[in-house]
Amino acid sequence: MKEKRTELLVGFFLLISLIVLGGLIVQFGDFNERFKKTYPLTVMFNDGGGLVKDTEIRLGGVKIGRVANPPRVNISDYAGAIVDLEIFEDFQIPENAKFTVGSSGLLGDALIEITVPKELSGKFIKPGSILKGDRGTGFSALASSAENLSAKGQLVLEDIRGALVDLGSAVGKIDQKILHEENLESFNVAVREMTAAVGSINKRVLAEDNTDNLRALLTNLKNASANLNTASKKITPLIERGSDAVAALEQGISKLSSAAEGISAFTDKINNGDGLLAALLNDPELKKELQAFLVNIRRSGILRYRDSSKADDGPPGSKVSPRRKGFLGGR
Repeated sequence: MKEKRTELLVGFFLLISLIVLGGLIVQFGDFNERFKKTYPLTVMFNDGGGLVKDTEIRLGGVKIGRVANPPRVNISDYAGAIVDLEIFEDFQIPENAKFTVGSSGLLGDALIEITVPKELSGKFIKPGSILKGDRGTGFSALASSAENLSAKGQLVLEDIRGALVDLGSAVGKIDQKILHEENLESFNVAVREMTAAVGSINKRVLAEDNTDNLRALLTNLKNASANLNTASKKITPLIERGSDAVAALEQGISKLSSAAEGISAFTDKINNGDGLLAALLNDPELKKELQAFLVNIRRSGILRYRDSSKADDGPPGSKVSPRRKGFLGGR
């Protein structure tokens, strides 16, 4: 009898424990929300990443609904996701409220946050409305941005990889063509020849004897320049005297020119004038008569002068009497 009583107490204790556990599960497992009435809303997001069925919808930090179904692709433009929401009938959402995809905590699951505008119009969103949502700036957005950056980084890495391949190809071409053994040998030969040429110039052209000769030449040129300067100082007075002599010579030439002009005028008068000299030079008859006059003067003198000397000459072949001495014809 005592054993039956103990078994009855144990069974009663277990029953109470199960009832309490079920109540706790229902209370903390949000099973009571399954029995709440809801109304539908549809929100279109550009990015629905992280949203799943039963994702919480919060307004002011309080859960007011959940995601009814997994997000589906917006087949109208294939540029976003369509999310069906279930809002508890006890809550009404004001118009112009913003639906934003956020995250709960640092590494928590995604959630949809509703932000109420500052100025309320007194109107509420009607059940079944289709709304536009945004992507928040939480850790989920950072994760999405990190994915985008990772994709861009991958592209950059591919570009870098291609550049490295091109660089490797260029280095290979340089190694094969420019840095070939024959080219390097030719370069070494050219360097050796250049070194030999520089050495030859240093030994022959820039030797001590040549540098001494060059110094002596420069010294001689300096002395010659000084002597030339001194000579130019001495020549300057001579040049000035020569200038005076040239001026005097010009004056003498001018006087000779004047004298020549006078002689030329006198000669013209003799040749072309009416005087005795012009007649003697231009008239042959007068020249003969003058010669005959002079002959008669020589033979007869002035007192015994005759116009013709034919009577004294005698017949042809006879001797001519000698000329009388004296101016008046005496012997």
